[in-house]
Amino acid sequence: MEPLAYLHLQMRLEGKELINAHFMRQVEVIPDEALPLVLIAQLANEQFVVYYAETISPDLQQKLAGTIFEMEFSKIEVLLRILKSRNIQFEMGYYKTYIFPAQPAKDAAVICLSRQDPRVKLFEFDGFAEEVYAVQCDDIIVSACVSARENASCGEAWVYTNPEYRKRGFAQKVVNAWAGSLMSAGKVPFYSHKIENTASANLARRLGLQSVFEEISITEM
Repeated sequence: MEPLAYLHLQMRLEGKELINAHFMRQVEVIPDEALPLVLIAQLANEQFVVYYAETISPDLQQKLAGTIFEMEFSKIEVLLRILKSRNIQFEMGYYKTYIFPAQPAKDAAVICLSRQDPRVKLFEFDGFAEEVYAVQCDDIIVSACVSARENASCGEAWVYTNPEYRKRGFAQKVVNAWAGSLMSAGKVPFYSHKIENTASANLARRLGLQSVFEEISITEM
């Protein structure tokens, strides 16, 4: 699958869909996921794509048309100046997304629990997908991975390890177990993190993940 197809797959996971080559809309309400004014992505194959919300006013669309579609990823300041000149209050998130190059092997140390399980509730992972992949110590979950979002095509990981049990490889084990389960079901497991989250970036490296795109999301406040 091409990097652009992965980007579109993740956009749909976040409740967004494309209207045409440059415009997107929100088609499903996803908690904590507002439709960005602008979504800018640099793909692993060096392709650069930009999408913006159908709700942007026609005059702002015209203003952006001569700059945004031709920008390089490093020239985001051009777009920010345009938005600031219109007194638009916004927040910006910068993220990196990966895929798993191969299906991970199963690990006997990881168990799969229902989100209704008291141990999952105690770990506060009961608000996500049904299946939670965990490592226990003394019948208490110390590390777990679950789909923060999941649909019929893909899922996105949410992983946490108790600070007292970090640097033991538990996060790698639970993420691999989660990813393997999705791949067995024919789904794409995505792993994403904010660009400044060095701990998550280090975990991606240890997992041997393949970067497919970086994106900047600019959302009106």
